[in-house]
Amino acid sequence: MKKIILKTLIGMLTLSSLSFSKEEITVSAAASLKEVMGELTGKFQNENKDIKINLNLGGSGALKNQIVAGAPVDLVFFASQKDLKDLDNKGFIDKEYQKDILKNRLVVAGRSNIDSLDKLVGSSIAIGIPESVPAGKYSKEAFINYGIWDKVQKDIVYAKDVRSAAQYVDLYEVDYSLIYKTDARVLKNSEIVYTVPENLHTPIIYSYGVIKDRANENVVKLYNYLNSETAKKLYKKYGFEMAD
Repeated sequence: MKKIILKTLIGMLTLSSLSFSKEEITVSAAASLKEVMGELTGKFQNENKDIKINLNLGGSGALKNQIVAGAPVDLVFFASQKDLKDLDNKGFIDKEYQKDILKNRLVVAGRSNIDSLDKLVGSSIAIGIPESVPAGKYSKEAFINYGIWDKVQKDIVYAKDVRSAAQYVDLYEVDYSLIYKTDARVLKNSEIVYTVPENLHTPIIYSYGVIKDRANENVVKLYNYLNSETAKKLYKKYGFEMAD
């Protein structure tokens, strides 16, 4: 009886030690990647039981600033090339593990169809904060290049990330929001009413990379997984296009 109890205790301790021996990988990713990254990291963890992934979502600019301030992050996945390049120029990104990977489109979400951006003048509009949210930066560029920034600026509501901008229009707090095409999947009370011409803003390219000195075996495994055929199928499922 004592032997059985002893074996049981040893087994429990072994399982306990295994559960606490998981390596944790922290990924900071753009809010627009919430669903696809949730599914991707879930699949990755199922295939790699010894790894736990902590997903930190937000505006790419804000995530970049967190890393510059010393946040412990292993891998980043941004909705703009610029934010990754900024980190790379500051020496935060591993030169061997960085890549432009996805494309997206900027759209207007609302409840009334429009055929041009000037139809937004006089309406309340939600966009991401241009200084920290790539979708907000692209939106401001589009308004400036179309020549209506001065006319719409007073009616703009700024959101902390693109998903928050989508919520504003979906909760009837504004008339329109400028979001990514892929974010339309979460809309319930509104829809895409206009696609912003791509020549009005910087190309929407998503870039990802490994933080310098964090490129251990498992982090590199995750990096490669995010560019695998499995990952590419999921990106397309969620409406993203491949950058190459």
